[in-house]
Amino acid sequence: MPSDKPDGALAVARAMIADGRAATGLAAAILLAFPTVGLLAKHGMSAMAIALSLLLTALALAARRAPWPGWTLVAPALGLLGLHLLALLVAPACPPCAERWPQAAGAVVVLLPLAAGGLAVCAGVDRGRVGRFLAAGVLIAIAVAAIELGFDAPIYRFLDGRDPEEFVSLSRFNRGLVALVLLAVVAAGWLWCRRHRAAGAGVIVAAGAAAAMGDSLTAQLCVLLAALALAVSVVSERLVRVALIAAVGVQLAAAPWVAPVAYDWVEARGLQLEPAIRHRLELWDHGAALARERPWTGWGIDAFEHRPIAPERLARAQFMTKPEPHPHNAGLQLWIETGIIGVLLAIGFLIATAWRIGRMPPERRPWATALAAAALAPGLVSFGIWQTTYLAMVAVAAFAIALLSARRSGEDEGKDPA
Repeated sequence: MPSDKPDGALAVARAMIADGRAATGLAAAILLAFPTVGLLAKHGMSAMAIALSLLLTALALAARRAPWPGWTLVAPALGLLGLHLLALLVAPACPPCAERWPQAAGAVVVLLPLAAGGLAVCAGVDRGRVGRFLAAGVLIAIAVAAIELGFDAPIYRFLDGRDPEEFVSLSRFNRGLVALVLLAVVAAGWLWCRRHRAAGAGVIVAAGAAAAMGDSLTAQLCVLLAALALAVSVVSERLVRVALIAAVGVQLAAAPWVAPVAYDWVEARGLQLEPAIRHRLELWDHGAALARERPWTGWGIDAFEHRPIAPERLARAQFMTKPEPHPHNAGLQLWIETGIIGVLLAIGFLIATAWRIGRMPPERRPWATALAAAALAPGLVSFGIWQTTYLAMVAVAAFAIALLSARRSGEDEGKDPA
């Protein structure tokens, strides 16, 4: 007589998919580990985010729910990728850059559904349960950051087999600290929305303290912007959201003209800046020149790394000695790679993001706006916009925003307007 165990196991699996237990367990495990993995092995964030997006999408489809991000986000994102592809196929100004396009396009296509926020609802994620794991993961990562930054990276040395005398730069934790800050904003919001307001404020303060212990000025800027956005949101969250999108939009549009003015102003006054800041200004001056050379079509994806630096700029620079992979400025990167059309598409994407935040439940909006402020900062001053680790941390944090709700676990939350 044939055993009915396989059918029973299959029925259990189907039930776990249908009622969201599978998706809840997956999201809880990844959000628990993600911030600590980001600190100790930053490239692991990419694999975890991609796995979360693909597996949650598969679970949502198995439950016969379609996790569509919406045309408001899909259209400008695909438009940017299409511009890159068109430049590579029709008039490649940078033939070596063609190798980068499939990786960037793949990361955007896979991670956009996760970042759009609908997967949490489509896959049936239990927001209360997963939110607790997110908060625990952030607290664990803050403790790990304190140990690593305060005691010369003992955990990293042990895991990587480093000698006690070998030098480990604190800068290796920079990207992980930024990811920690982004997820700390969401974890604090989850606690605040569940009426644990002292604990929520404490998470923000603890994450800020961890960022202050490290070398990452970007992480510290993220904390400052998130805190400022939350403080002003007490008066008017919509004002913060509109001002944020307007300021970033102006920066994107004006970058090729503003960057050299700032550099010349510093040079004329002989100001002594932090080496990292001075290096950024030198890169931005070079990037602005490239952008102005081809303002309509740009040079193609990753062109900044492959275009030579003018000799007069090299002679003037103190820290810029060779081309970098990207200009550490989203506005300049868009101008250099896609020209004005790509910049307008990016501004459209920002407007669509702000519109979607405005359709969220009221208790979620200030935290989503604060996350937007913190998440945009690295792209404007530090990271390349196509770097998979950057896309991964933003996508996971944006996904986690869907966990914020004043309702308790187990209550019917209905259709999410986000």
